[in-house]
Amino acid sequence: MTTPMASPTPTTGPTRRREAFDRRTIWLSALVLFGSLVVGIVLMAIFADPGTDPQPTTTDSGAPHIIDRPNSGHKPTNSGDRGGWEQLALLGGMVVVIGGIGFVVFKGGSAAKANRDRWKAAGESGQDGALSSEP
Repeated sequence: MTTPMASPTPTTGPTRRREAFDRRTIWLSALVLFGSLVVGIVLMAIFADPGTDPQPTTTDSGAPHIIDRPNSGHKPTNSGDRGGWEQLALLGGMVVVIGGIGFVVFKGGSAAKANRDRWKAAGESGQDGALSSEP
């Protein structure tokens, strides 16, 4: 009959993996990211159409304004106009998605805290529940 081997005592603090990634992998990924940003900026500078210079609009007082004043324009008529339903739908979608991300982060944080508390309690009791003395 063999005697069961004693399991090492669990640590009371979180462990940290050292050298999880090779240093060359991190440098290579950073270089690719930086290079793609530089290439994108150069391509935008070459191929972007600056358009025409905006013409100042005049108001009732005769003073020109480059930026239109509130309620001085017209209601949106095309789907690409500012203030149309597509723009408002996009804003609503962004609000929903950002709220969903915040909800997932909040719920994930509380689950992680509960798991950490159970892990600490198991470490203090000396039983982690993974090894059983029963066959």
